[in-house]
Amino acid sequence: MSKSRFVQRPAILPAVKRRSIAIVGAGRLGTVLALQLHRPGYQIAEIVARNNRRSLSAARKLARKVGAKVSTRGQPRLDANLVWFCVPDAEIAKAASQLSERDWKGKTVFHSSGVLTSDVLDRLREKGAQVASVHPLMTFVQGAMPDLAGVTFALEGDAPAMQLARRVVRDLKGEVIQLRVRDKVAYHAFATMICPLLVSFLMNAEQIAARAGIPRVQARRRMLPIIQQTLTNYANLGPANAFSGPIVRGDVGTIRQHLEVLSTFPVARNVYVVLAHAALEALPSDRKKEISDLLRKVSLSN
Repeated sequence: MSKSRFVQRPAILPAVKRRSIAIVGAGRLGTVLALQLHRPGYQIAEIVARNNRRSLSAARKLARKVGAKVSTRGQPRLDANLVWFCVPDAEIAKAASQLSERDWKGKTVFHSSGVLTSDVLDRLREKGAQVASVHPLMTFVQGAMPDLAGVTFALEGDAPAMQLARRVVRDLKGEVIQLRVRDKVAYHAFATMICPLLVSFLMNAEQIAARAGIPRVQARRRMLPIIQQTLTNYANLGPANAFSGPIVRGDVGTIRQHLEVLSTFPVARNVYVVLAHAALEALPSDRKKEISDLLRKVSLSN
């Protein structure tokens, strides 16, 4: 009789159970987070919305995409392991207070304010939750759906909550930095300078382009190649080696002409002067004193 042959099959390992998540707020941030957390397998259990037509409509639309239930702040389920507040900064403490009568023991709670610390969730911390602020260094605007892969998330809060946050960010293919409580405002000022104030700067550049006869929509298209190359140079070479133009050359005459043509755009001229002063402080340039004196005269004339 031939011996039976037994084929050893690889063991079937159980799937890793990911935490269930309740998203409080179905705005731009909440929508992006819910969709991108759903992709690697997180269970989006609930979308908690304000009790008005617009908020509920957005919550239902998002819930259909991720297979979640919809509730209001007045009647939430909140049976998820992780509750993530994605509401405006001014609403975080209020929303946490509205939901504080639920059972928070054993739960983890995040908020995504860049400037507020985890202490804004103290009411839930006192109820037994582990809390953290988890801020994605990204912009969220209507009509855009940013990918969170490669995005930095700034963390601050209770150690167990931050440990979970690191795992979640890893699953989103993002990166993590840990902040001290006292550093959050400076961090948010940094974030504001590189995003909304950058948009403000570019808007002023559009105005100057219009003065040169370049329509604004066309200016936005035509400025992209030089902006993209400047950012590439900045990333690869550092600020000093990426710096070019009349200041680094010490071209006082050109700078004077710039300031004259910008006299009809006082806000844009002020932006130019402030940035030029900053460049003289930290970046290479010839004829620094002459340029500085010229800029100072313009500042005094305002």
